[in-house]
Amino acid sequence: MSNEYVKKTNSYFPINKNANHTEIYDELIKEAKKYFNTEEILLIKKAYLVAKDLHRGQKRNSGEPYIIHPTYVAYILLESMKLHDADSIAAALLHDTIEDCGITKEWIANLFNQDVANLVMGVTKMKELVSKKEKEDYNNYLLLKSILKDYREIYIKLADRLHNMRTLEYKEEPKRIAKSAETLRFFVPLATHVGALKTREELVDISFRYLSDRNYREIKGMSDDYLIKHQPRIEKILKDLEELEAKLGITANIRPRIMNHFAIYQSLIQNKKISLLPNLISFDIMVEDKEEINKLAQEISQNVTVLKITDFIANPRPNGYQALHLQIKGKKSPFQIRLFTKEMFLVNNYGFAALIDIYPKKSIREIQEELIHNNPFFQSLNKNYKLYKKPFELINTTVRELLAEKINVHVADGTIYCLPAMSTVADLAYKIHSKLKSEASSAKVNGIKVDLNFPLKENDYVVIITKEEELKKEEGLSLTRQKKKSFQ
Repeated sequence: MSNEYVKKTNSYFPINKNANHTEIYDELIKEAKKYFNTEEILLIKKAYLVAKDLHRGQKRNSGEPYIIHPTYVAYILLESMKLHDADSIAAALLHDTIEDCGITKEWIANLFNQDVANLVMGVTKMKELVSKKEKEDYNNYLLLKSILKDYREIYIKLADRLHNMRTLEYKEEPKRIAKSAETLRFFVPLATHVGALKTREELVDISFRYLSDRNYREIKGMSDDYLIKHQPRIEKILKDLEELEAKLGITANIRPRIMNHFAIYQSLIQNKKISLLPNLISFDIMVEDKEEINKLAQEISQNVTVLKITDFIANPRPNGYQALHLQIKGKKSPFQIRLFTKEMFLVNNYGFAALIDIYPKKSIREIQEELIHNNPFFQSLNKNYKLYKKPFELINTTVRELLAEKINVHVADGTIYCLPAMSTVADLAYKIHSKLKSEASSAKVNGIKVDLNFPLKENDYVVIITKEEELKKEEGLSLTRQKKKSFQ
């Protein structure tokens, strides 16, 4: 079994983290040549040279030339997110040029094409708003509005956010926390809705690490210990599954996987052991077609005790996810087997980005129209955009409230609030009352004081502390100190 499943790594970089922009660019072109023709490669090379020239002299917080960021965003988009579209890669290279270099959408259209210009404009942030919170919500509002015209903008924005999260160490702590909270609140649900689950997993774990380092390290330690302790068992299950496929004459790709750290944190109710989580360990099996899925599922059911079957092939999730899930009763703890075809694997991991490869004869416009008419997220977004005029209301309703995963959280007066699984203390405060979010200063979660960006989990007990309460407490402590001093 690969060490990938036994020892987790903090580095998600597919190439050397310390690579310079020229090395990343070389990797980008090498990857691009697998999918694009000569004309498309020339478009990408031109976009890189233009972006490099426009960003000349600009630096990132790390001290590196700014061009390293758009180059890495383009590479992530192509290699990690599998968006095999040359216009999108060019737009990723140019994505900060309108915002940071003073050029216009028309200028990009004349130099490249209208599609590239529209994509760059769609992911460009507004700068002239006064309030920082208003600016954040309004920019995300504009993104939701623009993706009704072109879903590719989601992927460019997710790739942009992913590279920024990977390099968050160069920001000051307040900025790291704010970015992580926004990522968990907005970008993680967005990635879920469009099916970019590999990207989602990485965004979740990085955000969790910055928002609650103590919990992150505790969960990581538990996860690593579990994998090391149970490696022989995992290898035995792998061997049994391989023998089963050989017996049936099926050639399958079998890979074990473990829940991400934040999912473990969310699933661990107080005093519940990690080993009791039913889906902690999964075995992903990719086969040729649905017939082989049924054949293998039937054979597995005859050899082990199947506790539960969930058929996401007959009933796909709204983001297109399809697989047959079998929850298996293990000797020591339950585990999960997930069966799918190669086409399902592409959609399950990369979402709508994979549609370009799955339907090569369809244009981007045709794919977009089908999403608008057939996909629940786009349908809801289209409807809610007309209903909700305030940015936060549209974001909260469309992106977060549609999620299937929910958690129940308890507050001081005994009320139980049901929230989306990615909720923070600030989200709970807003759910209790819209004014409470602005009045709150901190909270106690299960007796431990935390800030408003702290991520919540199932059955947490939360006491919201307001600024007024903090002030009164400070005044009380100050008065006590004065009395003590006077007494002395």
